[in-house]
Amino acid sequence: MLAILHFFIDLCLLRRAPQDLPPSPVIFALVVGASTLGSMLLAMSSGHNAFVGLLQGLLDISFMLALLYAILRLVDKRVRFLQTATALIGVDTLIGLVALLPLSLALWGDEASGVLLLAGFLFLGLVIWGVLASAHILRHAFEIRLMQGVFLAITYDVLAYVVIGGMTQGLS
Repeated sequence: MLAILHFFIDLCLLRRAPQDLPPSPVIFALVVGASTLGSMLLAMSSGHNAFVGLLQGLLDISFMLALLYAILRLVDKRVRFLQTATALIGVDTLIGLVALLPLSLALWGDEASGVLLLAGFLFLGLVIWGVLASAHILRHAFEIRLMQGVFLAITYDVLAYVVIGGMTQGLS
């Protein structure tokens, strides 16, 4: 289990590639479970209930898997689906769990102390890091340049925000 965690840390640091991960349904299931729990924790730490986090997490995973499968099928690289999906979900989960720190700081900080500003910068840094890590994975999966991966990662993030946010708007 520790080896899997180290792999995802190395993947976040751009030291490993998704093809270094064995195509394992068990690892995929573990990563999806961790992602779902992470989504619930993030929702609760930002003032929403756990159900909203669960729903948003499951919708995000489903949307990403459908889009990833469709694009990999389109470019005739379906065999990379399990490794790429596991890598993307794992990296997103790890960065999401690290994001609990700035979210916690933001809840307890006030504008006068500068803690809120620090939390904002930390969170922004994690968003940028998440985009780079996802771009790194997409670069290997689709055999494209890193900047093309950045474009795809940002496009996905915006699209997922609009679609999933629209579907869960008003829930608390």
